[in-house]
Amino acid sequence: MSPLPPLTSLLALDALYRSGSVTGAAELLGRTHSAVSKQLHQLQDHAGVPLFRKSGSGIELTSAGRAFALVVADGMADMRSAYQTLIGTAGEKRVSIKVSSTFARVWAIPTVARFNMDYPDIEIQISLTIPQNSHAFDGPVDLVLSWDRLTSPIEAHPNATTLGDVHIGPVLSPTTHHSIDERGFSYKTRINRRGSEKGWDRWSELTGIPIRYENAISFDLAGLAFEAAERGMGVAMAPKFLIEKELKSGTLIAPAGFYCFKEGLVVRPSTERPEPSQNALVFLDWLKTHGRLGADGFLVSTILEPVWG
Repeated sequence: MSPLPPLTSLLALDALYRSGSVTGAAELLGRTHSAVSKQLHQLQDHAGVPLFRKSGSGIELTSAGRAFALVVADGMADMRSAYQTLIGTAGEKRVSIKVSSTFARVWAIPTVARFNMDYPDIEIQISLTIPQNSHAFDGPVDLVLSWDRLTSPIEAHPNATTLGDVHIGPVLSPTTHHSIDERGFSYKTRINRRGSEKGWDRWSELTGIPIRYENAISFDLAGLAFEAAERGMGVAMAPKFLIEKELKSGTLIAPAGFYCFKEGLVVRPSTERPEPSQNALVFLDWLKTHGRLGADGFLVSTILEPVWG
């Protein structure tokens, strides 16, 4: 029997493939960056084949590494799916959703807390994703929520339920030097959410506002990009509903405005579970009333109210 590498190293490769970075893989696995990096190097040493290479401040998979990672990811997906079948009805009361970490903190957790007040017997399990490979690999979840229509058009989300308009635009600290005139919107540093760089050109195309900048920095998570913008490090692309507090307090401003994607916030069945369970349908129906964004692009006030004393 051919020897296999440690299972932990395969899990690390699966997470790297799905997230696109060691930081993202660590987030998915709930491990430290150094622990995941060590497991990946352990796998490469075991294989004796270059699986990844340096890319800027991070790493990227080689062609051999990507080919093997795809097989590992498919195998992990099959095992997760088989396990869900194994546990049968024990998992039917649970509804799992996939969102980004920033989306989870700002939208999903307060929304799920309100849902639990109405339906205490239905457990909503939240799992995290980041942009890279997120649409190609939904994973064993029931529902996927998505807002970034700049990089993922609505057509990429068939059978989706829409939850309101998404307003997206470039934001920055009031202290960040910039200019906006007939020549366009100019500033020094662009802050990218890794994997969503093409969204800037799309926003410029939709609004007709040329964008000029000198250099760029990238972060794996949207929340980190937004915080960097708030701290004066540059300009980030963001949806209004994820930075409502910062916009209303004035720590972030949007001098070039926002582009509105009508009914751009969507929730859809995952590709692995295209037929939602009864409890998933209950949650979907509840979201149509209680999970929508307001006409101004912000969360409706009932969602923002705390559920604790």
